[in-house]
Amino acid sequence: MSSPPAEIPLDRKLKEIFDEGYQMMNDPGDYYTPRATTEFQVKMKKCIGLFEDATRLVSLVGMFSSNESVEEIPTENLRYLLLPFYLGQMTQKLSNVDREQIVEVAEVYFKDFLSRCENYRLYEKPDSESESNRELSTLFPQAQSAQLQELNRMANERNEKIRKYQEKKELENTIEQLRKLLEQRGETVDDETKRDFYLKLLKSSIATAQEELESIAKERQVLAFMKQREHKDGGGAEPALPKQKFHSIPLKPIIITRDAVQKAVYGKGYPSLPTMTVAEFYEQRVAEGIFPDPEKMKEVNKNSLMNKVFQDNAAEQDKEDEANEKLEEQDDEEYLARQRAKDEFKDEHRRGEGNRYNRS
Repeated sequence: MSSPPAEIPLDRKLKEIFDEGYQMMNDPGDYYTPRATTEFQVKMKKCIGLFEDATRLVSLVGMFSSNESVEEIPTENLRYLLLPFYLGQMTQKLSNVDREQIVEVAEVYFKDFLSRCENYRLYEKPDSESESNRELSTLFPQAQSAQLQELNRMANERNEKIRKYQEKKELENTIEQLRKLLEQRGETVDDETKRDFYLKLLKSSIATAQEELESIAKERQVLAFMKQREHKDGGGAEPALPKQKFHSIPLKPIIITRDAVQKAVYGKGYPSLPTMTVAEFYEQRVAEGIFPDPEKMKEVNKNSLMNKVFQDNAAEQDKEDEANEKLEEQDDEEYLARQRAKDEFKDEHRRGEGNRYNRS
C-alpha cells in the first residue's frame, strides 16, 4: 500500500477540525435527544469522523513521541492527547452497529489513551492487589479466613470508590471554573492557566477511562453470556425479542500511529481489530470522496502559492542575469571590479575552508 503524498492539500487546520468535533460532542441540545434516532446517530458518526481526521493529522506530523515527557509538549498540543478518549466515548454512543464491535473498539481507544498517558507519566497503572490487602496478608498469612479476606477486599473497594468519586467531583468543579475563565478571556488567557486546564482535563479523563473499561469488562461478560444462551437455544423456540440486523461494515479504531511498524506494535494486543495507518486511512478517505485524490490535485498544485513564489524568484533571477550581461557588454567599471574581486577571493580561499564549526 502506497504512502500518502508529502504535502496533502487540506483546506482545514487541525485546530478547526478538533474544535468542530469538540463542540459537536458537547452540544447541549443532544441532552434530550434519544440516542436511537437517525438524526443523533448521523451526528455521532460525523463527530467520530472529525476526531478521526484530527487523529490522522496528529499522526502525519508526528506530534507525540514516547521518548518525551509531558513538560516537552506545547500547551496547545495537550488537547490532542484526548483524541482516543473522545473517540472511545463517541463510539459507545453508536446504536446501529453490533454492540460487540462497539465495546471492542471503545476498549481499544480507552486502553490506547491510558497507555499514552502512562508514557507521559500522567497515569500509573494500578496494582492488582491493594496495599492494605498486601499488608494484612503479610501480617496474618494463615490466620485470615476466605470470608474475612473477601469482606476486607469489598470494604477497601468501597472506600477506594468513594475516594475516587470525591476527588473526581472536586476536579470537575475546578475544570468547570477554568473552562469559564478560558471562555471569558479568550486568546488573552495566560499559558499557565491554559496548561493547568488541559492537565486537569486529562487527569479527569483518565479516571473516566478507567471507569469505562470496568463497565466494558462487565458488559462483555453479559454479551458473552447472551451469545452462549442464543447458541444453546438455537434449535428451540423463537426468542422473545427479534435480533436486530446491523450494517456489515466493521468498525476500525483509528489510533495515533504513522506506519506499519507502529501499527503492528499497537495492534499486538488486539489481533481481531486491525488498526489503520496514516496511509490506509488517507486512501480510505480518498475512496469515500472526503479527501482529494493526489493525482487530480497535481494540476491544481501547479498554481499554488509555493509555485508562484518559485516562478517569481526565477523571473527575478532572469532579470538580474540580463542586467549583468548588459553591464558586462558596456564594460561597466564598477561591475568588472566586483567580478575581479570575486575571482581573486576564490583563487585565494578554497571552498568550505572557513566552515570549521563543530570540528575538533
